Amino acid sequence: MHFEYIDRIRQKAGISMDVSEYHGKICACLCFDTLEAETLLADAFNADISPLSSETMKLKNILLDLITETLEKLNDAEMTFYPLLSPDSKSLTNRTLSLSSWCGGFIDGVGLAVAQKNISMNPAEQDIISEIIEDFSQISKLTSASVMNEGGEELAYMEVVEYVRVGVQLIFEELKAAKS
Repeated sequence: MHFEYIDRIRQKAGISMDVSEYHGKICACLCFDTLEAETLLADAFNADISPLSSETMKLKNILLDLITETLEKLNDAEMTFYPLLSPDSKSLTNRTLSLSSWCGGFIDGVGLAVAQKNISMNPAEQDIISEIIEDFSQISKLTSASVMNEGGEELAYMEVVEYVRVGVQLIFEELKAAKS
């Protein structure tokens, strides 16, 4: 799924959610295996009992597909998982804010997962996962002022995105192995 496509449908549906933040949240919930796909949908879909507009229904179906696709990519031996972020055609500042939102969503998802389940890990797993989550917490604090738009910034951004991508995959694999 592409960020811009989902964001365009979200806007048409009149739903106020940050696509990157939402993806971060569902990734954390999928890593910790805490919630069913229906439960991972944004509160906006479950807020009232009235029928959903066609645009909102379309967004709901797209997000259900996104959850399924994300889980498939996390389970893929080829490590094809990638966080859903603003595309490379956007400014470095925009992409950095998208990454910051994604990491904030992941942290929120971890909080939701911990509240939903009593999660037990061995100390080695806990150290690795805690370190990654702490790094994500620091990334979530990035602002537009964090971006200097200097020569090395683009490379630094790509390295941080790769760290996030691999970090999520590592958390997913560690927790999957712990369940076995």
